[in-house]
Amino acid sequence: MSPTQRIVRSTATAAARRSAPPALVGLRPSQQRFVNSMIAELLLRDPDGSRLDRVDDPDALARETAGRVVDTAAAWEAHLGAFYDVDGVRALLSSRDGQRITKQAVSKRKGLLALTTGSGRVVYPRFQFSEGAPLAGLDAVLAELPEPVVSRWTVASWLVSPQPALDGERPVDVLREGFPGPVVAAARGWARSLAA
Repeated sequence: MSPTQRIVRSTATAAARRSAPPALVGLRPSQQRFVNSMIAELLLRDPDGSRLDRVDDPDALARETAGRVVDTAAAWEAHLGAFYDVDGVRALLSSRDGQRITKQAVSKRKGLLALTTGSGRVVYPRFQFSEGAPLAGLDAVLAELPEPVVSRWTVASWLVSPQPALDGERPVDVLREGFPGPVVAAARGWARSLAA
């Protein structure tokens, strides 16, 4: 996208957000932000409404869109388990050594698997912690799987899925048992296959 296109898009997005409707009664703040953002995107992509006019059943489209958003989040949570937010990680790591850890320290800490949601929120899968600390060896595994090669969400999925290179064991379980070497080797092999 050229600088001119970015300026036009950001100007159009700002105008669309300014024209968003007032808050709907009974919506949680996250729901209201989603509704406002959806309206802004619709106004940006279909300013005169002509494209949306061609939709046969707007209610079905709305149900499908909401289902994709909510069901996708639920599917990831079912697969990966629960998440901590940055404050949860701060509390977990602070309680371990008694020193208060800042949000910036959590964000910059190497060896933590941080996932960015579609809304821009950063979450940390709970499976990566044991007894108030990151799993031993996770930092070496993550170093073998740099973000340009594989997304963090895909890495999270790989960590909780049985892997042939680990005799069908889940990498997170092998790490939890105290054997990081085989997991690091499996991650290295996977990264090579992805880069090929």
